[in-house]
Amino acid sequence: MKCPTCHSHSLTDVNLDTGLLARQCRQCFGHWISAESYWAWLDSWEQDAKEQAGNRPPILINKVSSLLPVIDNNTANFCADCDRLMTKAKVGRGLSFYLDRCSHCHGVWLDRHEWENLMRMELHHQIHYMFSSGWQFSMRKEQSVQKAHIPQKTSA
Repeated sequence: MKCPTCHSHSLTDVNLDTGLLARQCRQCFGHWISAESYWAWLDSWEQDAKEQAGNRPPILINKVSSLLPVIDNNTANFCADCDRLMTKAKVGRGLSFYLDRCSHCHGVWLDRHEWENLMRMELHHQIHYMFSSGWQFSMRKEQSVQKAHIPQKTSA
């Protein structure tokens, strides 16, 4: 299995979360998550979340200030499993990076610190939505609202 970013065969098995098996590149520290691993983990995560919903106190932290730096890979990447071209999707919702997903096998590539930031923003369980047209439409709308609030320079 080849790293989509480094193009080296340096992916090793890691656990990103309880029950979520991924492969991490030893050079760039990105993560490959197969669709099968993600869906199996998501099913168990949703069940655990339902069971623990009433037992958790609210978490009051400034999520955005605790984000780790991400160096987003801007090049076209090829799938670590089937070597097909992956598509990019903007995450948004306080995160400025893109995720890569194979349109054939639906595996996802996360650059270094993307998983950690998704978790901090409580978006790690919504990766499958990020590639939907509805999510991407809302990201474009979010961008246009942000651009509208940027003060325009006036010429003197």
